[in-house]
Amino acid sequence: MGVTLSHVSALEVLRQLRGKGNNVAEMDRIELRAPSPWKQARWSKRLFDNDVWQWPKPSRERPLEILVPDTRSRLRMQSVKSHVCSLTLPSKPIIWLDEHASMVSPELLFLQMAASFSLPALVMLGYELCGNFSRDWQDPLFGNAALNVPAATSVVQIAHLLEIASGTPGTTRAHEALGYVADHALSVPEAVLGTMCSLPVQESGYGLGPIALNQRIELHANSSTSKVRARYPDLLFPFARVGINYDGEGHLDLTGLVQAAQEATLAEEDEGTAKRKALDKKIAAVREKVVDDLRRTRELAARGYIVLVATKEDLNDVDSLDNLIRQILQCAQHSGLVDTSQVIDSLEDTARKRDRRDLLRSLYPTGGSTHPKRGSF
Repeated sequence: MGVTLSHVSALEVLRQLRGKGNNVAEMDRIELRAPSPWKQARWSKRLFDNDVWQWPKPSRERPLEILVPDTRSRLRMQSVKSHVCSLTLPSKPIIWLDEHASMVSPELLFLQMAASFSLPALVMLGYELCGNFSRDWQDPLFGNAALNVPAATSVVQIAHLLEIASGTPGTTRAHEALGYVADHALSVPEAVLGTMCSLPVQESGYGLGPIALNQRIELHANSSTSKVRARYPDLLFPFARVGINYDGEGHLDLTGLVQAAQEATLAEEDEGTAKRKALDKKIAAVREKVVDDLRRTRELAARGYIVLVATKEDLNDVDSLDNLIRQILQCAQHSGLVDTSQVIDSLEDTARKRDRRDLLRSLYPTGGSTHPKRGSF
């Protein structure tokens, strides 16, 4: 076997794999082994030529990070950074990639990144690893995230590794971050909402956790059928039956609708009938989605859940997000089960609002935000 990628190098490869739809949780696992060259007796840059090495190439500017079992196994290369494993590992903590490379498991990666990531960034990483999306490996903040990918791990699995590694550097911070993470995030915006809502006020969050993502809510049976149906609100809070559904820019295909209308208008006579049928089909699809959204709100309300809609614009500006959270708290207040007036009043604190704005921009930057360094998140 060649080398075991770790830290940022492992995170990049994990995102590459998940971005291609690979189920990391089902990949073969092995024990940590000492690195060994695969083409010659000594380590050199030639080993990482494109004809054999398909992972991020090492360089002095961006060294390849690897994990080794002891100090004797360190690689003597300026473009490779060796991390000596100093903690007790569970059985088979390494994922096999090919004959040249393996990488640390998602659980071990979460612990490793606790040493360099801020608490909010580590929480976001937790949502990503335990969710069904993966950020772009080259441009995590501004690149397009892959959606509908299998979760790499779970909160329970990460917690199990942290228990085994208890007492080693980073476990306390990793434990803290994991307490704000929930399974089943389907997108970056869901993870951002979960992070902002779960983090305590002193960490610039709203302090409303722990939250639940995409939890199954069984509906009352329809009188015409005995089949049990369910809805899955994006985010539910623990203090009342209130929550959030995120409807992003692509929730309704308005761009496709406009394009279909333009094509129907500009079509030649022999294509006109087909284009008008395509337009009618697109209108019906958008209408069907709108109707389903309205029914979703009604059905959840019938089960006692008030679920408000968050939009892309709510994540672009902290004042809009504050207003959404204020409305959530007001719904909880009027339920008569919880007093949220003190939390509502705290949203007006100018200093805390400024801190929330900075945090939101770091988690979900807009066009006016400063572009962070590659790999910084």
